[in-house]
Amino acid sequence: MACAQKADVANIKTHIYYLASDKLGGRSPGTKGEKLAQKYIMAEFKKYGLQPKGEKGYLQPFTYHVSKNPHDTVETKEGTEYKGSNIIGYLDNGQPYTIIIGAHYDHLGDGTRGNSLDANPKGKIHHGADDNASGVAGVLELARMFSSNGVKEKYNIVFMCYSAEEAGLIGSKYYTNHPTLPLEKVNCMVNMDMIGRLNDSTKKVIVYGTGTSNVWEPLLKNTKSDLTMKFDSAGVGPSDQTSFYLKDIPVIFFFTGQHSDYHKPTDVAEKINYPGEKMVIDLIAQIVDSLQNYPKINFQKTATKESKSNSFKVTLGIMPDYSYDKEGVRVDGVSDNKPAQKAGLKADDVIIQLGEYPVKDIYGYMDALNKFKKGDTTKVTIKRGGEKKEFSVMF
Repeated sequence: MACAQKADVANIKTHIYYLASDKLGGRSPGTKGEKLAQKYIMAEFKKYGLQPKGEKGYLQPFTYHVSKNPHDTVETKEGTEYKGSNIIGYLDNGQPYTIIIGAHYDHLGDGTRGNSLDANPKGKIHHGADDNASGVAGVLELARMFSSNGVKEKYNIVFMCYSAEEAGLIGSKYYTNHPTLPLEKVNCMVNMDMIGRLNDSTKKVIVYGTGTSNVWEPLLKNTKSDLTMKFDSAGVGPSDQTSFYLKDIPVIFFFTGQHSDYHKPTDVAEKINYPGEKMVIDLIAQIVDSLQNYPKINFQKTATKESKSNSFKVTLGIMPDYSYDKEGVRVDGVSDNKPAQKAGLKADDVIIQLGEYPVKDIYGYMDALNKFKKGDTTKVTIKRGGEKKEFSVMF
């Protein structure tokens, strides 16, 4: 094994207790708390000798406007400008290709904006220990492990922490549209989001994206671990790996499961399974090591599974761009073999009408979908490059 280092429980605990502390106030983009998180992460990157690969040192600043998000339970003023920054450190091993290891570091602040599911979130700190201080701790530990192992791997490694994930994968999407390293030189992207609540009885970790390269499943099955891995082939999912998948980059995403503290003030550092997270990080280190035995891995498209919580009778099969703040719903991605793709819709199309129902925003889109049932046919009107087009769609 190239990486002789192992994850350290004390380090993981230190990272999560700080990032999820009251002092950081829930790490909402653009706030003092998020800036404290930035300083902490950058200091760790510097300690490990990582080269700055942002646009301002380690930072890649960006601004964004939040549209009405169907997951929000609080009002966000549409068109309000917010600021965030990705944090990017580079381990240069002098190789032609690079592996990206990433996690989002933002969370919901005091619950006055973002995807809070708490009944009374306003004014309460949403600590985000599992979501996603746990993933950031993984990035920091892997940065330490791979920068101090005394071995130059066959890939360079970028360690990346994203802002504004909770607003709709904004930071990772910004990076893939404004990369500081050529995307064609990226071998794959490894994502961690909520890896801190391993169930000690099942020891199950869910691994998404296993269908995005034909290398993943054989590699994972040959990896020795006390953990049980459950595979999900889909490249599109509810975290930052989606942004890279949509750029035709193989992805893999680690997740220890949903829990009742999700997006609530009760997601605190005391509830993290620290030995369990160490096991997950050590597993990821093994997988990154195993990639040294492969040349640049191939990319393949995957089917997108529908969410079990989806209450709609039908789906169009698009991924909406939640950061789009103009009239209509912009298509960020189109799922294979779904009605939208069969009808001829493409990424960057803006849906303005579904049947007789105007689509002003994401809420209008959801309301319109609820009018249809399986087997119905209708027209979908879109704007493409300034031109209005109409397509026939069958659900």
